[in-house]
Amino acid sequence: MRRLVIYPEDVQVLMAVSPGHARKVIRKIKKAVGKDKQIPVSIREFSEYMGLEYEDVLNEVNAHKKAS
Repeated sequence: MRRLVIYPEDVQVLMAVSPGHARKVIRKIKKAVGKDKQIPVSIREFSEYMGLEYEDVLNEVNAHKKAS
């Protein structure tokens, strides 16, 4: 099954950043789209915010999940 939600660990791998910076990116996206702290960020929202192709990010996240 393919995931729809992106986690800081995914952001860390995709962007090659520290865990703290990855959490900061997620917080910025939540603020930009008006989400509460408890509501997860979708892969699509991350892709749009970062200016990346949704399919590319989705494939990377799901490929990384299988490798773990």
